[in-house]
Amino acid sequence: MKKLTLICFCCFFGFSPFYGAAQIQESQIDFVFKEWNETNVPGGSVGIVKDGELIFFKGYGLADLEHDIPNTPSTVFYIGSNGKQFAAFCVLLLEEQGKLKLTDDIRQYLSDFPEYESPITIENLLYHTSGIRDYSSLWDLQGRSYFDLITAAETYEMLKRQSRINFPPGEEVLYSNGGYFLLSEIVQRVAGKSLKDFAKEHIFDPLGMEHTLFLDNHKDLIKNRAFGYYKRADGGFDNAIRRFELVGSGGVYSTVLDLYKWDQNFYNNKLGEGGQKIINKLLKVGRLNNGGSTGESAGIQVDTYKGITEVSHGGSHGGFRTQIMRFPDQNFSVIVLSNRSDTNYNTKAREIADLYLEEHYLSESETRKAKSFLDLKSNKLSKFVGDYIDEYSGRVRSIEMSNDTLFYVRSENRKDKLVPFSQTDFEIVSRGNGQFGIAFEKVEQGRQAFRFVNDGRKTTLFKRFEPRVYAADELQPFEGNYYSKDLNVTYDIKIQNEELTLFINHNKMSTLKPIAKGTFVSSNADFGVFFFADDKKHLKVNASRIKDVEFERI
Repeated sequence: MKKLTLICFCCFFGFSPFYGAAQIQESQIDFVFKEWNETNVPGGSVGIVKDGELIFFKGYGLADLEHDIPNTPSTVFYIGSNGKQFAAFCVLLLEEQGKLKLTDDIRQYLSDFPEYESPITIENLLYHTSGIRDYSSLWDLQGRSYFDLITAAETYEMLKRQSRINFPPGEEVLYSNGGYFLLSEIVQRVAGKSLKDFAKEHIFDPLGMEHTLFLDNHKDLIKNRAFGYYKRADGGFDNAIRRFELVGSGGVYSTVLDLYKWDQNFYNNKLGEGGQKIINKLLKVGRLNNGGSTGESAGIQVDTYKGITEVSHGGSHGGFRTQIMRFPDQNFSVIVLSNRSDTNYNTKAREIADLYLEEHYLSESETRKAKSFLDLKSNKLSKFVGDYIDEYSGRVRSIEMSNDTLFYVRSENRKDKLVPFSQTDFEIVSRGNGQFGIAFEKVEQGRQAFRFVNDGRKTTLFKRFEPRVYAADELQPFEGNYYSKDLNVTYDIKIQNEELTLFINHNKMSTLKPIAKGTFVSSNADFGVFFFADDKKHLKVNASRIKDVEFERI
């Protein structure tokens, strides 16, 4: 009873974060969140867990700017994609109950879903290897916003309408909110109840997470909830009004105090049949068809940070930014929940970890001791020089060379030296502690490419391209109306102010900047990259987490 009373008292005032020889002071943590620690701005709530104890919990700033309601550790936040781990756990509970198998074809439960060239399994959905297009990117390409009310039924119909998927299941990894939304549909059809009700019965109630839920109806009331805010250029804040009610890919609201209970269940599981088998399965890293690592667990990422194991996931939606970060070998966790869009949640969580765990980190020399750096000359390096594009987002990077040294170029003022430790692998020496790098490879037709590397995990693929500039009078053949069956939308592309410009329903959405032959990058990141066929009668569009959406000229 004393412990409960103490927690209730400290919900508003925080708790002294002493731990180990470092004797971390509350002021050191406050400094990390100094921009939140005001009485007239949104902020967030923070929890720090060590050896099973919630050693620090505190709210900063306001949960509601209009009514001057402060954030506390009891404030309820939308946690974004951190909700995926709860959806994944529900699927694993159903497997434990013998009601499904991860290797099952999803059409066994979603019989009306399209049949593609290869079956998509539940396991593919869990590890982001399904190729299912991301529903948020599909909405973007339709000219819609996730601030609109878009129902589960409408989302399911849109995913069913897709004539193709991004890649054959199991061949690649691409994060997909669409895949996790489909998991919620499978849970409902297998369990005979909504994901919201199943999670409440099998996770939230057993763990005493009284203020945690999947919200599948935006009209429902949530006591003590924070509102999310976008920070304006002038320093003020706008209310990010949301009517989002999809679950599986997200949809969870929770508090620091409830998430502490979830965190502790990873060490001593009390759910389902009990024991660590299901926890180990949740944390197991998926495999591609070729046996390679996906770098993704089921709704969680298992990485290393400065030489120690990190189990974490972030969340971002509307004005909310969240991070749940666990260092299992040190029995240490950081929970950061924020209701302002300018929060770098990952950085803040790691800054807290740095205060407590520095003695456990590998030094820079220890991190790099396994690498033997090479002295490569220009004749070995020149083949990598050129311009590269991420064909999903349209981001362009360059590789330059000077004095037998390669540089990774993000802008004229951001050039990072690359140091080789193999013929194709390079470390970005100015970033991290040997954590970041570039790995060159060849892709289709021997095209040069590279992947960005974060702590040994290969991520975004950039492909080399030959720049092409179009004069204003060369743009006319690209003008026209293009229709997509997958999106059920028509793009009106025409020249305005000597630029190709995209309109949807007479609304200007973006300008299109030429970067290569028939290839244009949208000024609006939501619309990605446009690839026009030579005959100008066909168009394919890539956007974040979506590939080769086809349009025909009409």
